[in-house]
Amino acid sequence: MRIPSRVVLPFGYKITVRQLTDQEMNERDRNADGVWDDETRTIYIRKRLPITRRRYILAHELGHAWLDWQHRYLDDGKART
Repeated sequence: MRIPSRVVLPFGYKITVRQLTDQEMNERDRNADGVWDDETRTIYIRKRLPITRRRYILAHELGHAWLDWQHRYLDDGKART
C-alpha cells in the first residue's frame, strides 16, 4: 500500500499528504516524524522511514485531521479552545 497524496473527508474537506526529506521535516519539527497543519490542511510525513511506520504516522495524523474536520463541520467550532 502506498501513501496517498490526497485524502478527502466528507463535505469536501481535502487533505494533502506530503512526504518530506529529513531536512525539510526538521525545518517543521525536528522531533516529529509526522505533523498535521490545520491551516493548510496538510499532513507532513518523514520520507526516509519504513513504509509501515509511515502508514502508522499517516493514520495518527489523519486522526488529528478528523478531529479538526469535526470541529469545523459538526459542532461549528464549539469544541475549539
